[in-house]
Amino acid sequence: MAPDLRQDLQHNWNRIARWYATNTPQGTLVLDKGASEDEIAELETALGQRLPDDLRHSLSLHNGAANEGYLLYHGELLSTRGILKVWQMYRDMQHNEGWGQGDDYETEELQGPIRPVYWDGLRIPLTDNSGDAAMLDLLPAEGGQAGQIIEFDGEVGPRTVLASSFSGWIAQLADELEQGRHVYIEDAGCVAPPGTW
Repeated sequence: MAPDLRQDLQHNWNRIARWYATNTPQGTLVLDKGASEDEIAELETALGQRLPDDLRHSLSLHNGAANEGYLLYHGELLSTRGILKVWQMYRDMQHNEGWGQGDDYETEELQGPIRPVYWDGLRIPLTDNSGDAAMLDLLPAEGGQAGQIIEFDGEVGPRTVLASSFSGWIAQLADELEQGRHVYIEDAGCVAPPGTW
């Protein structure tokens, strides 16, 4: 990975961590130490996919949240182990119960280049908020970019593209926080746009 991308990822995670330290109760989001190369490789083997370089590097910097902390309102920032656990849960529900398949799982709220599929193994959860998530999309629709980040709603499926890449998404979140577009909402215990709850 290019040194400048490595530096950019660390810089943007530092920006996010500083904002949380200044604007939320202590311990709201505690970034964990990085995953080892073996941990990342084990995740990729289980998924049957190589992860994009920016996500691989980010995991090597911060392997999720040490305290099950939420990354904004998107849900708990998952570690390699957490990513695999949620992904396997989705896969098993789909295989054993038909979850995400058939007429009951129409994708009616798609915005942007997302395939009209409720869920499949090429969508990898990076956060988890009781079924809602930000997901890595390794197979977008025409016009999309492999490795884009999409919003997934547990009740309606995929909704919209959040960013064209993981590194772009982290930079976008840092910008939005510093621009005052999000606040800590005490009742919800997370960070979101003012008036969300």
